[in-house]
Amino acid sequence: MLSFSDPLQPERLTRRRFIQVGAMSAVGLTLPQLLRAEAAGATKRHKSCILIFCNGGPSQLDTFDMKPEAPSDIRGEFRPIPTTVPGMQICEHLPRLARRAHDFALIRTVSHTDALHPSATYWALTGHRPPASTLNLKPAPSHMPALGSALSRFMPSRRDLPSYVLAPQLCYDVGNTQPGQHAGMLGGAYDPFVVEGEPNDSDFHVQGLALNDHMSLARLRTRFELKQQLEERLDYLGASMSAQAIDAFNEQAFNLLSSPAAKKAFDLNQEPDTLRARYGRNRYGQSYLLARRLIESGVRTVMINDNIGSANDRWDTHSNNFPTLRKNLPETDAALATLLEDLRDRGLLDTTLVIWMGEIGRSPVHDHQDHWPQCYSVLMAGGGVQGGAIYGESDNHAAYPLSGGCTPGDVLATAYTAMGLPEDTEIHDQLGRPLQLFAGKPIREIL
Repeated sequence: MLSFSDPLQPERLTRRRFIQVGAMSAVGLTLPQLLRAEAAGATKRHKSCILIFCNGGPSQLDTFDMKPEAPSDIRGEFRPIPTTVPGMQICEHLPRLARRAHDFALIRTVSHTDALHPSATYWALTGHRPPASTLNLKPAPSHMPALGSALSRFMPSRRDLPSYVLAPQLCYDVGNTQPGQHAGMLGGAYDPFVVEGEPNDSDFHVQGLALNDHMSLARLRTRFELKQQLEERLDYLGASMSAQAIDAFNEQAFNLLSSPAAKKAFDLNQEPDTLRARYGRNRYGQSYLLARRLIESGVRTVMINDNIGSANDRWDTHSNNFPTLRKNLPETDAALATLLEDLRDRGLLDTTLVIWMGEIGRSPVHDHQDHWPQCYSVLMAGGGVQGGAIYGESDNHAAYPLSGGCTPGDVLATAYTAMGLPEDTEIHDQLGRPLQLFAGKPIREIL
């Protein structure tokens, strides 16, 4: 793994270092970019990111872009409440977030043209237009990388922790894994470390973080050292992407198994019961808490899938909108507000970018509440984002952008910029062709 060391004290160019620098070039991070990153790392703390993905499409009208003056079939049953930011109102079922409004920015005019969950998810999580608009779009090696994979590639975590963790499991649609969560053309070495399970259970633990009865840590270390010695004699492998992936998987597995700090980072029982209750003793509240623990331990990116079940259980509300949101919005309010408070109290909010978003919104007429990609809201906080900012204005029905329309590419470009990646960052596809990581322009008004 590339270490951001003092650029004035260059490392001895070992074979491993040579391969690392060559691999960076292979995905488009040039030597000047590399030196800039290393120089930045020598002077400031690296940033981290928590992405909360609400797959299904939260209603913009019932969360962060309410229209109380609209007709009753548009404005719906919920009412807006004031926040700590003058002129900003949000849903009555988000009272704790209303008291933290000075910590977050709202983007109210994200817009695109794909109403299907899989392809819209790809657009939202990679920033790039999907290769096809279809319900059958699945993860593929030719795809652009997820936010977490790109950050893992260019801004890796320290060696004993994964760079990109996803919990409480991958999200699915009609039984298929949703695209946009994986590394795509960057290669399997940058796929997420998936934490599966129910984090609210008293016996919650992460599979694979313990040795079996027949393997001691000393024996594992001996095997790993032998493997490294053999690899040093296989110079003909060079910097091939497949060899890197195999090496990365093995090294990550060894580091996780041998690191007490890694095991501790995933242990929610280390947290006091009072704090766990503030987050909410449910799957999502405890997943948000796990994200904070991992970021505090040094993980670069944590993605929380805030909807992993069947179609109508959380955000894809259709005809069951208000009963569903009466349950889900208070859970979100507790978890997200506590996350912002917790990060602030620990001095981590300034260096942790928090993103809460879906892939679409909901149609303005509440009788239907169908998929609506034409206008929806995204919340961003911390990591250099201006708290209390509002970007964009929708029309009277929150149906279309009136001003400040932006794309998922602009949202991801804003995230990459907040994290410190330059706009000219390139990756290469499987044929070696250079591609721009950014698919839009950062929204400077909130940075």
